[in-house]
Amino acid sequence: MTLDKRDLVVISAITAVGLILRIVFVFLMHADPLVYDSKMYLLVADGIVNEAPISSFPNGYPLIIALFRSFLPTAQTVTALLGLNIVLSTACIPLTYTLGKLCKFDRWLPIAACSLIAVYPHQLRYAQLVMTETIATFVLLAAMAGALWVWNHRDKSPISLLPLCVGIGLLFHMTGAIRPSLMLIGLLIPIVFALVARTIKLPMFILSGFLLGAGLLFVVEKSPLARPPHAFGNNLLISINSDSNGTEFVAYPEAQQKTAVKTYIQFALKNPARFLRQRGISLWELWGPKSLSGYRQEQETGVVKAIVFLRTVFLLLFIGGLIVYRRKPELALIGIPLAVVTAVHVLTFSNHRFLVPIEPYLFLGSLLAVGTMIVSIKGKVAATSKSLPVTSPVR
Repeated sequence: MTLDKRDLVVISAITAVGLILRIVFVFLMHADPLVYDSKMYLLVADGIVNEAPISSFPNGYPLIIALFRSFLPTAQTVTALLGLNIVLSTACIPLTYTLGKLCKFDRWLPIAACSLIAVYPHQLRYAQLVMTETIATFVLLAAMAGALWVWNHRDKSPISLLPLCVGIGLLFHMTGAIRPSLMLIGLLIPIVFALVARTIKLPMFILSGFLLGAGLLFVVEKSPLARPPHAFGNNLLISINSDSNGTEFVAYPEAQQKTAVKTYIQFALKNPARFLRQRGISLWELWGPKSLSGYRQEQETGVVKAIVFLRTVFLLLFIGGLIVYRRKPELALIGIPLAVVTAVHVLTFSNHRFLVPIEPYLFLGSLLAVGTMIVSIKGKVAATSKSLPVTSPVR
């Protein structure tokens, strides 16, 4: 991947704008950084620091918080976490550009995608909160960029790429430890890599890093520091006890959470019509152009309504780009996060914030479709005028 001076200047300027916006949004708009989930993460982190573990939310983010809590009081910990959000969210701007270049897209497309990441309200909003969205977006982007780099250099000696592949696998598992709904991405990437490239060593190296991360987390959760979370079982129970998008968080008793998978399957078999309706609502709430009636719609501002509408537009464009460039493996690889998030949240429940970590891939794929349409229009014009050069948005 080469970066000419023009691109370096442009990306630096876009990153600077993104950094300024994040500083303004996080520290000058006086938004409350703590929502319900934030307080639970802090509570779990305190349990880790005090060796009085709590079985609640996933331990990935609380372990990071605990690093700060071990030497900072709560108020300063929150400030430090917001500062971390600014750094990581800003880093997602050049990372998105890098991912687009690794996908071998034409230079304007990665620039447009990282420009969206720099100013998109969703990315700015979740940088304001002590939540998992920002850090998960960064870690997943780093892992995906690493995987695409390995893809582009798969002709090199596998042994020379072993440390990098293991690191990439660790990053994929770290993403899943922070947001379990993203865990399957780290398993599917090496599988698809192996099937498309018809090679086994590099995907196995990535998978070994993923399994190493799983082993490390298992050890931590068996130690006095932490306990295995029960949030997944709780989410399954929530998903079959709600028939609208007004899904309120309910903490079910731990005994019910332990049998949640069995309860979920039995419910689906005994109530197939209701179960399918719930899944349809989850799909709509994740990708539909407008929220259904309920508390979410009542709380939506004009900006949120625009984001909800745009997600459908971006998705349709991404699907169009995937159809046109179905033989381009890089596009299939960056489509895996979208497929995983869709599958996981349709089977449970949805909220537009669940799309935040996959927005870089959504933007890249949808802009590819826009580029294709522009090329098609230019081609038609050139056919009549014979004056306009026509270039593909991919190489």
